[in-house]
Amino acid sequence: MQTHFHEHAIAATNGRSRSHDQRLLLLRDADVLVGAAIHYSEEGPSDGSGGTFERRLDAYAIALDAQGQKLSTGEHASKALLRAVVSDITTRHSPRDTVILTALVHPENAPSRKCLERYGWTEEDRQDPYLLYAITLAKAQNALDVEPGPDLDAFHEPGA
Repeated sequence: MQTHFHEHAIAATNGRSRSHDQRLLLLRDADVLVGAAIHYSEEGPSDGSGGTFERRLDAYAIALDAQGQKLSTGEHASKALLRAVVSDITTRHSPRDTVILTALVHPENAPSRKCLERYGWTEEDRQDPYLLYAITLAKAQNALDVEPGPDLDAFHEPGA
């Protein structure tokens, strides 16, 4: 997992994402690294008026010995990792934005497909040689028990 992220995933993401918009998240259980994920956006930042954005879950992995297992918190490692990704994305967008999360998955990668489907992602298209999975941020928040972020603009006085 560490080798793949170091040698391939980070560099590939840097080439596809907006400048300074790549996010690498590491999931630890005590002192053990059990998962990692990278997500990014190819769209511009929200201006607060509500827009449509796509965030790509470019790579995610759970260590082999943690796959299908629960962490010391009692939560499955896969859910904890995807919840961390959705929580991070939630902080980067206004609740008025429409955010679509996408992931490209090899058709033969049954564990990854099953994991995404378990948390509400659906196969939407094919981008050879991959399958395109997608979910709205709102549905992902609901499936993973992530609270929607506050609409900070709602607390500003008009004209301020």
